[in-house]
Amino acid sequence: MIKALKELAAGAADLICPPDLYCICCGKIIDGSRTYRLCNECMDSVKWAGERVCSKCGKRLSDIDPGTVCFSCREHPHIFDRGYTCAEYGTHERAIVFSLKYGGRSDIASVIGGIMADRMLALYSADELVCMYDIVLPVPLHHRRKLARGYNQAALIAESFSRIAGIECDDGILRRVKETHMMRSLTPDQRRDNIRGAFEVRKHRAGELRGKSILIIDDIYTTGATIDEIASVLRTAGADRVEFISFASGADVVKSA
Repeated sequence: MIKALKELAAGAADLICPPDLYCICCGKIIDGSRTYRLCNECMDSVKWAGERVCSKCGKRLSDIDPGTVCFSCREHPHIFDRGYTCAEYGTHERAIVFSLKYGGRSDIASVIGGIMADRMLALYSADELVCMYDIVLPVPLHHRRKLARGYNQAALIAESFSRIAGIECDDGILRRVKETHMMRSLTPDQRRDNIRGAFEVRKHRAGELRGKSILIIDDIYTTGATIDEIASVLRTAGADRVEFISFASGADVVKSA
């Protein structure tokens, strides 16, 4: 009942002040022609991923990193096969993600899903993309956190991405069984310990993953601990290949010797 009333109130608010009239990053009034519902200033300020990215996780490579693999992936081998990202996580990217996750702006998920689809379609043709993956899976949210937030932002993003890409999305295969601590203040090793054992494949769905190529959807990629844990679980269930795409990834921080 409470959820229904919230949805009704949100719907009424959208009729009065449609969310697409405002920049999803800074809130400035815009018109419907703006790409990704971003004002010109924010569109120019987002650190979009280009051609020079890590061949493993997909994050933007630092100008002082001469290699093809970012420092983090060189330092910590991963279980997933490959990753893609749309932008480098910074002030503007943080504002967009936080509005979606903590500001009740579920409408932003469809924009991010579109950005992700455009990123992949810039690299592959539509026919290539639809043949690359058998299924799209969002990173699951623990049921208590989902109840508090009202939705799983990764699932909403995945639904939008899947509609554009033409690849099946399934939010019922993976389950988060452990309520983990917030990752932001943890070291890479602490993140891996924190997320260990947090996910499982629902037993009656495990057989559907054998031999499949899977694309995981998440909003932010930092150390890869979450994606690696999910990849491990999926591989145990028989998945053949596990890749991911995120909206934003942490910077390629090159440490001195």
